[in-house]
Amino acid sequence: MKTLILLGWLLVFPVLATPVSDLTLVGEGKMRWLFWELYQARFYSQDGEYRPGDYPQALELRYARNIDRDDLLEATVVEWERLGIDWKPEWPRQLARIWPSVSRRDELVLRVDDNGISRFYFNWQLLGEMTDPEFGPAFLEIWMSSNSRDPALTRQLKGS
Repeated sequence: MKTLILLGWLLVFPVLATPVSDLTLVGEGKMRWLFWELYQARFYSQDGEYRPGDYPQALELRYARNIDRDDLLEATVVEWERLGIDWKPEWPRQLARIWPSVSRRDELVLRVDDNGISRFYFNWQLLGEMTDPEFGPAFLEIWMSSNSRDPALTRQLKGS
């Protein structure tokens, strides 16, 4: 009888999986620019350790300010260029079709699976995916590179 009640409960209130529910938090920190907090970042891996190229991995950004989609796209390309990352011209076009503008308290999550597919979630709803296996590592490198814009945040995200 208890099993039937539990099954009925799960049918009415299904367990909601998030893009990070099967991952372990590695580290977290805040990105600031001058006096303003831009976002809080959290990085996840399968076992809670940072190892480049060992997927699945996820990066969660919780925004503290409103930021227009075009500004997010421009900042992404600027960082790829600054870091010397070999990015593909179709990536920003694909992101423009996926990403929204963000508002305070919005959450954007990138999950890169071990099959090389990168999925974006906005406030825990799937936005879309990038199937190029080179995209996920290039995008994560913006935060995880030793030459990132904020080395202290990178160390925090890596759990070191």
